[in-house]
Amino acid sequence: MKSATAAPSAEMVTLSLISHTNAGKTSLARTLLRRDVGEVRDAPHVTLFNESYTLIQEGGKVLRLWDTPGFGDSARLLKRLKREGNALIWFLSQTWDRITDKPLWCSQQALKNVRDEADVVLYLVNAGEPPESAGYLAPEMEILSWVKKPVVALLNQTGRVGSSEADEGEWREHLARYPQVVRVLSLDAFARCWVQEDFLMATLEEVLPEGRRELVGELKLAWQKRNQAVFDDAMRRVADLLASAVLDGVEVRAESLWEKVGIGRSEIKQEYAEARQQLATRLAERMERTTNALILLHGLEGESGTVASSALAGQFHTPEKISESIWGAMSGVAGGAMLGLIADLKAGGMTFGGGALVGGIGVGLTTYAVIRSYNLVRGGDQRMHWSKEHFREQVRLAVLCYLAVAHFGRGRGAWQEGEQPRQWREVVEQVTEMEAISVDDLWKLGVEKQTMPDVLVRESNRLVKRMTLRVLETLYQE
Repeated sequence: MKSATAAPSAEMVTLSLISHTNAGKTSLARTLLRRDVGEVRDAPHVTLFNESYTLIQEGGKVLRLWDTPGFGDSARLLKRLKREGNALIWFLSQTWDRITDKPLWCSQQALKNVRDEADVVLYLVNAGEPPESAGYLAPEMEILSWVKKPVVALLNQTGRVGSSEADEGEWREHLARYPQVVRVLSLDAFARCWVQEDFLMATLEEVLPEGRRELVGELKLAWQKRNQAVFDDAMRRVADLLASAVLDGVEVRAESLWEKVGIGRSEIKQEYAEARQQLATRLAERMERTTNALILLHGLEGESGTVASSALAGQFHTPEKISESIWGAMSGVAGGAMLGLIADLKAGGMTFGGGALVGGIGVGLTTYAVIRSYNLVRGGDQRMHWSKEHFREQVRLAVLCYLAVAHFGRGRGAWQEGEQPRQWREVVEQVTEMEAISVDDLWKLGVEKQTMPDVLVRESNRLVKRMTLRVLETLYQE
C-alpha cells in the first residue's frame, strides 16, 4: 500500500533508500526498523511504490526512511533522458504504465521520491560483485547527480565481518569518482552490527547543512540511547549466565571428594559422571534461555531451540535430550578448544578433552586426574563445580553468542544458526587472554569464596561489558 507523502517539516529528517532493482533495499529497511515491512523476494521490481517508515522519533522530531522501487534498465533510461531538453523534469512529468513498462515506472517513482522527499539519499550496492561488473552504476550515478542531493553509498551483501575487506576497499575506491557520493559505509542487511548503524547516524550529522545538524544530532542521540539500552540489557543477560555457571554445583559425598579408602573406583566415576551430566544439562538450558532472550532483545524472530530433558533415571551414560538446534547455534560460533567443550556438553557431560568416553579412563588414573578430565573441581561449599579452565571456555562462548545475535540482520529472516567469521574467534580469544586474570578472579569469587550472588552478578556484568566493548572496538576500529 502506498504511503501518503508527508508535508515538509523542520522537525523531520528524511532518507530515501534507493538502488538498482533487487539489491536488498527492503531487507535493509527491515534490519534498520527491527520489524518486517514490505515484501522480500528474489525477483526484480518487487517494490512498486514508495513506502514511508519511522526509524526513530524523539518528541516531535522524526527520522523517516523511504523504501523506494529499484532502478530498472538504467542504461536505456539514461539514453532516453539525454534525448530530452530538460531530462529530469520531462521524465518525472510522464505517466508510465507500471504493467507494460515496469522498469521505467519504478525508476520514475524512485526519482520522484528523491527529488521531493530526500534530505539524504542512501544508495545501496551489492558489494558481493566487483564494481566494474556493475554496468548499472555509472548511469544511475549520473541520474542521481541531476537531483543534487547528498548520496551515502551503503555496501550491502558484503559477507560476514572481516571476510571481504578487499572487496569493500575496491568499492570505496570506485565510488570515490562520483562527487555526489559524500560517504561510503558498510551496512549489510544480513550481517550488520548496531555499531555500524551509529556510523550512519554520525554521517548524517556531518553531511546535512549546518542548520539541520542540531536536529540530526538529537535524533542520533536518541538512536544511540536505544542501542545502548539494548546492549546494557544484553550484557546483563550474559552476566547472569556466567554468574550462574560459577555458582552452580552438585552435591557429592565427602568420601568421594577426599578419596577415602574403601570407595570403589567405579562408584566414584559414576558419581562424578552424574554430577557433570547435571551441570552440563543446566548449562545448556541456561545458554538456550540466554540466546533466546538476546534474540528477542535485538528485534529478531525465532528461537535457538527448546530443551527437553528426559534422561532415564539411573542411566547416567545416556545423554540428556537437549535440542539439537542449541548445539548447532553454539557450534556455529565456536572453534578450536570450544568445539571440544561443546562435544562434552552434547554428550551430556560424558566426554573429556578430545571426546574420549568415560569408560576409556585407565585404571591407573587417580581420582584427581578423573576430576580434571571432567573439568570439575571441589568448591568452597564442598560441591562439584565447573573448573576454572572450563569457565574460561564458557566466557568465550558467551561473548561469541552475543556477537552472533548482534550481527544477525533481519534481512535473513528468523534467527538461524550459521558459521561465523574466524576473525570473531580470534579477537575474542585475544581479549579473553588479556582479561584472563579477571576471568579467573570471577571464577574464584563464586567457586572458592562463595560470594553473594548479587555481588557476583555485578562483577560479572563489569567484566563481560568491558570484554565485549573491547571486542567491538577491535572489530570496528573506526
